[in-house]
Amino acid sequence: MLVANDTLVLTINGANMAIFSNRGKALHVDLEQLEEEHQPVAETAELGRDRPGRSFESSGARRSGYEATDLHTREEDRFIQQGIDRLGELAVKEGKPVIVIAPPDALGVARKMYSPELRKLVVAEIDRDYSTRPARDVSVFLASYEPR
Repeated sequence: MLVANDTLVLTINGANMAIFSNRGKALHVDLEQLEEEHQPVAETAELGRDRPGRSFESSGARRSGYEATDLHTREEDRFIQQGIDRLGELAVKEGKPVIVIAPPDALGVARKMYSPELRKLVVAEIDRDYSTRPARDVSVFLASYEPR
């Protein structure tokens, strides 16, 4: 894959994030890590123990239960939002192209959180989990990646 000089690359999942910048040429990807953040997310049972709510029919004795909120997923989504916001701050200010690498579920969450300005700068979205990999591994992956 051709990656232009100064392209920002975000690798993210629900608990790990890294932002890289390509210091190499389009044919020779050489990523430099700009930022990294890890946030372990506790399981839902550790985050809250509230029982799901109940609903009563207006007539009769029927009841329904509400689905319990998945607090673990909510925390992961909040972390992804922070990563996308930080990427937007870096990319939009200077108009740099962006590549987002995330597992499919995190990529779906991230897409919903792009600002209109950031959406215009996204040149590729790749559904892989490279959020804990060092810059060299991500560089090698991008150099050999062939879009479908």
